[in-house]
Amino acid sequence: MRILKQKVARALQYHQNLVESKKTQALYSFPSFPVNSSPVNSSQGEALMKPKGRKRACMGNNIMKNYCRALVNFGLSPMAEPYLKCEEEFLSHDAFKAILEAKKKKVNCIKTLRGLLLQDGRESRDMRAFKTIFQKVCLAFLKFFCVNWIFNSKVADRMKHLKYRGKMLRRVQNPQYFTYLEDFGKKEKSN
Repeated sequence: MRILKQKVARALQYHQNLVESKKTQALYSFPSFPVNSSPVNSSQGEALMKPKGRKRACMGNNIMKNYCRALVNFGLSPMAEPYLKCEEEFLSHDAFKAILEAKKKKVNCIKTLRGLLLQDGRESRDMRAFKTIFQKVCLAFLKFFCVNWIFNSKVADRMKHLKYRGKMLRRVQNPQYFTYLEDFGKKEKSN
């Protein structure tokens, strides 16, 4: 307990000294600006370059890319094996994984993911079976594994990904309505 009190006292003393030195420095010195350094690397330069009236960049694209990658990787992983009911759909596990592996690099937006989910009457029986199985695997991921994926990955904005989880789930259930991810009517509060 004594050591903790000493640490707290030292931290308070350091903070008070820092505040006093800033006050005296502000009274007796002129602001200095970097002459040859690039403003992009310094936090002060970034604050000066960013216009205050602009909104933050839309994160819908990154969210969609992250979800697409996660859905495809989950479909290829051994954790998806219990959810692959290929016997009913006349498609083997190997054929499903081969089709998904071939499309893995191309799936990074709403259009391509919708193409993997939405069935067309002109497609072959194997492709329709693949899309049905992939839709079931995506639903299983979004229901049971998505939250763990969000909190155990390098995702920067976790709350935004959680917010879009419900939207993704509804759109995977009904891929014919899967045309956008964000609501364009709502205005985002600028910080």
